[in-house]
Amino acid sequence: MNIRVWAEFFSPEDAREKKVVKLLKKYDVTLGMAFPPGSMNESYAKMLADYDRAGVSVMLWVLLPDTSGYWACERNYKEFSDYVDRIYEWADKKKFNVPWLAVDLEPPYYQLQKVKNSKLPVAIGNAVENLRENRNRGRFYDASSGYNRLVEKLHSRKVKTLTAADFKVVEDFKLGTIGHQDAMETPISTVNWDIVSFMIYNSMMVGYSKGLVSMKDARWYLFSAMQDMKKVLWDRAGVSIGVTYIGKLGDEPYYETPADMLPDVQAVKAALIDDVSVFNLEGILRSDKPEEWFEMIIGAEANVPEISVKANVFRLVLQAASAVL
Repeated sequence: MNIRVWAEFFSPEDAREKKVVKLLKKYDVTLGMAFPPGSMNESYAKMLADYDRAGVSVMLWVLLPDTSGYWACERNYKEFSDYVDRIYEWADKKKFNVPWLAVDLEPPYYQLQKVKNSKLPVAIGNAVENLRENRNRGRFYDASSGYNRLVEKLHSRKVKTLTAADFKVVEDFKLGTIGHQDAMETPISTVNWDIVSFMIYNSMMVGYSKGLVSMKDARWYLFSAMQDMKKVLWDRAGVSIGVTYIGKLGDEPYYETPADMLPDVQAVKAALIDDVSVFNLEGILRSDKPEEWFEMIIGAEANVPEISVKANVFRLVLQAASAVL
């Protein structure tokens, strides 16, 4: 199993601490290190060179300014691709290797904030406005071509790519549609990514639902969705699970202990998924014994969760939406 861990607000100095490098090396974990604007400096260069020498794999998680959307998406693909080109030219000059690039495809951050910071009636209106603004087949396929060109350039460098995908994109892959992707401005099924890591964060799904979604529902959803993606994508199918601590949104419900996340890992293993990313390293390092998180992942036995009719109905609704969109 390939184990990765996302680190969103982790400084290069934090990453260079011996206990962190030792932990990741011991469990053969790839560090998904956030690389925001302005990161092409000596601090990051030293950190990446140290990891290269230590034999610890790094996946650069390239991010843009909030005003550009923060995450990669359809409308900022040119800015994102140009930034990646500059990063790898910089790496060449500094003489270190970055074997993986993470392309976190999500709706623009400012759109999410517009909905999140509004009360319910207004939030629905803002969500509909975002949908109308985002749906554009021509722009979607233009961005798809742009990201495919980026992937080809990276492959010529022997660099592999992982894209983080919203859980709704599962249904696009299952149906062979692009409805959810176009609505969210996230070209995924139309691009030759090496790994598609579906973000199915059960702590958030349950916590944000205010009781509408139970852990039973969430875990069956995780298993059934990833079982389908294994059939569609085979060794390209990956999953991002958690969360262990807050991220960009600032209020994410998170798991407190490895035992809380164990059933998710068991469901993922039952779905035969070999590429597992955990969000985030910051949460793992808050533990008294951070190694227990990785030992839990490695030692967990596959277990098919209890069936949830509610989760099955939810997937049918998402599939209908994908077809309509």
